[in-house]
Amino acid sequence: MQVVRGEGVVLEPQVVAHAAQLYPLLSDPELYHYMDGKPADEAAFRVRLGKLETRLSGDGSEDWLNWVVRDDAGTMVGYVQATVYRNGLAEVAWVIGTAFQRRGHARAATLAMLDELAVTYSVNRVRGQADAGNIASIRLMERMGFRPIPDLEVQPDVVYEKTLP
Repeated sequence: MQVVRGEGVVLEPQVVAHAAQLYPLLSDPELYHYMDGKPADEAAFRVRLGKLETRLSGDGSEDWLNWVVRDDAGTMVGYVQATVYRNGLAEVAWVIGTAFQRRGHARAATLAMLDELAVTYSVNRVRGQADAGNIASIRLMERMGFRPIPDLEVQPDVVYEKTLP
């Protein structure tokens, strides 16, 4: 993995050394209104980041790609991630700290990640999933060209998909 640059953001491959900066961003209870996975403590979070540094699922069949997102000033504002399957599909997600939301970081970081996925990992389709009540994430996917697809297995969440060039 390499550093990826986008409009006003830099994506750095996520490593354990990022835990001290990333953990406080992810500890904000406001982030978990629509998602699960709040880290229990920084030590457990470090262990999780260590496992993710392998960049592969346990059986090696999926690439697990995670980048921290920094703004132009170098401030860590969140992360983006992708699970890349061998069939050209990737599932993507983003988390931006509440203090940095609604400034375009999620869109810029996700678009930069999508370019990287297409070029480096031969991804041709991406999916994002959101709680049906998370209007901000749904609107963001729509602005990036994702379209809703039916997926009864994830209800009440919604799934959006985009074809990459």
